[in-house]
Amino acid sequence: MIEELKSIGLGHYEAKALEALVKEKLSLRELSKKSEIPFGKVYSVVKSLKEKNLVKETNSRPKLVYIENASEVISRLIKEKQEKEKRLNEELRLIATQFDKNKGRETRFFQIGTTIEDNKKIQLRTFIEAENEVLQIINIHHKPKSNRESKTIWEKEIVKAVKRGVTFKAIYPKEIELPIILKKLNKNHPEKFQIRRFDTDFARIDIIDGKKVLLKLVQQDPLQFGGVLFIENEKLAENLTRIFNEMWEQGE
Repeated sequence: MIEELKSIGLGHYEAKALEALVKEKLSLRELSKKSEIPFGKVYSVVKSLKEKNLVKETNSRPKLVYIENASEVISRLIKEKQEKEKRLNEELRLIATQFDKNKGRETRFFQIGTTIEDNKKIQLRTFIEAENEVLQIINIHHKPKSNRESKTIWEKEIVKAVKRGVTFKAIYPKEIELPIILKKLNKNHPEKFQIRRFDTDFARIDIIDGKKVLLKLVQQDPLQFGGVLFIENEKLAENLTRIFNEMWEQGE
């Protein structure tokens, strides 16, 4: 457990102390002995854990150090680790994007498509790069019969993604008929390809693995293609996932 605690942000002695304290209340001397932390260091270790609101102390003599709720403590550490990683990922993406921009190169972290050909290529990223889950909002401007050649390619890639274990949750307009390939997928793999019906004019989006977003600018006339954006950004994905979930709950 010590290595796991270190991996989510604790120092070596902090992890050893926490491992001991999840089992029982301990005095500083007992904690030093059971966790093999030098007694001269145990006070500063406990102080650090208290400042992080991970442990508490009794008012007894001697004072006993304890963990009030192990699952809450671990949950907080995991969340803090995830938030730190999100910030680090975003900083690294910005740095890499700036390097590419300075060299006049395309960046995969923020990809812009302005033509139908761009749309064909960038849309494929959703289905090829997805590892766990794709959330889709298909809005009322969707025209399943237009650009059928490209859509057939995308639908086949969705099938491949489902076969390798990716879960799709898609919101479709109420009156739109599913393409044959997706009908079969929904019938044969309802746990992996889930559909709900909800009419919305919200942007056409894909949210990939909670960290990537594909955004299409489309309107009622399928020939008027505004463009497509592919953005790697956890915060944007989190915001759009919240909107997706609200629509999903309202869907039929």
